[in-house]
This record gives sequence, structure tokens and C-alpha cells, in this order.
Amino acid sequence: MEKEFVIGAWIYGLAIISNANFIRIKKQHKIRAKKMLTYFAKHNETGMDFIRQGAIIPIGNINNYNYTIFCGNKGDNRYSDNWNAVKRLGSFNLSIDEDNCFWVMQINELEDWSDDKLIDHDFLTKEVYVSNKLTEVYRAVKVPFSKGMYSITIYGLKRKNPSPGNIGEKNNYGFYFELEPTDTLSSMEDPTETDFKCYD
Repeated sequence: MEKEFVIGAWIYGLAIISNANFIRIKKQHKIRAKKMLTYFAKHNETGMDFIRQGAIIPIGNINNYNYTIFCGNKGDNRYSDNWNAVKRLGSFNLSIDEDNCFWVMQINELEDWSDDKLIDHDFLTKEVYVSNKLTEVYRAVKVPFSKGMYSITIYGLKRKNPSPGNIGEKNNYGFYFELEPTDTLSSMEDPTETDFKCYD
């Protein structure tokens, strides 16, 4: 399936999360912490286990911009003609469990985590001021996808006709998440060491 939406990277960046898989691995490690970013910072090898098992792909060290997100299977129509792919950012593990979805979310949501946070939701929002107007924006968005193991390639995007000015600049970039089914989670690429910036 194809999906498109806009989400802001707030403070730490974004993350792709397979929620049911994330909760399962969290229980395997008997983790009771609610501040999961703090926990991963203190327990790096455990965090890498979540990454290797396809539960989370952190997209960090990016500017606090509003990113247009496109998601699809390999061979889909990808993103609209208004965008250029300026960077191919490797392939990472993603394992989707019985909830048949993954989430794209502001990674700081992990610092106030509960295992039921995303259950029975299609998205999470908050209200912020944009150009002096109170506006509802996404904190997290659910992307329906079939259960299975995937290799996910991430492409950095830039508008072909960038919007001018400081405000426009914050809306000129995006990512395309391309999912390809796989029999094994074989990627050893580390997203925490990946440069996801797709701007000058």
C-alpha cells in the first residue's frame, strides 16, 4: 500500500516502530522503564537488539523540520513528481507482528512510553502554534502493512521547487520508506550511525 503524510521531527528526530514487536522484545528483556530513550542511552547493546530484531529504526540527528513521509512496497509508484531523491540511506530491518502495521513517530514519544500508547489508535496528535495559529499536528502515524519481515530502504527527498524563506525551508524535505519482503533479518546496518540529513 501507499501512504503519505507530514510529521515534524521534534527535539530528537523520528523513528519507525513495529509496535507489537517492540512490546514483545521489551518484555523479553524485562524492561519496566517508561523513559525508553534514557534506557537505550544507558543500555546500548539492548537498544541494538531492538534494532537487529526489526522493532525500531531511529532516524536521528535531523533538523526540526516538517517531513513529508511516503511509504510503499518496492515497485510501487514511490513518491509524487514534486520530489527528488537526494540520498539513499541503506537498508534496515523491520519485522511486523500480528498488529499488521508499523508507526512513524516523533522519537521523543519513547521518553513517555507505555505499552498501550499506540493501541486502538490510527495516529497521535498535539496542538502547536504555526504562524500564530493553533494547529493540530501529528506526533505519530500508523501505517497499515502485512505481517512479515522486511528490508526497508530509506530515501532522503527534497522538493524540486523548494519553498523560500525560513518557514518554507522547514517544509522542503521528506523521506520515502520502501519495504521489500525478506526471509531473514540480515541487515547489520546501524541507523544510529547513519547520517539521515538530506539537506545542505
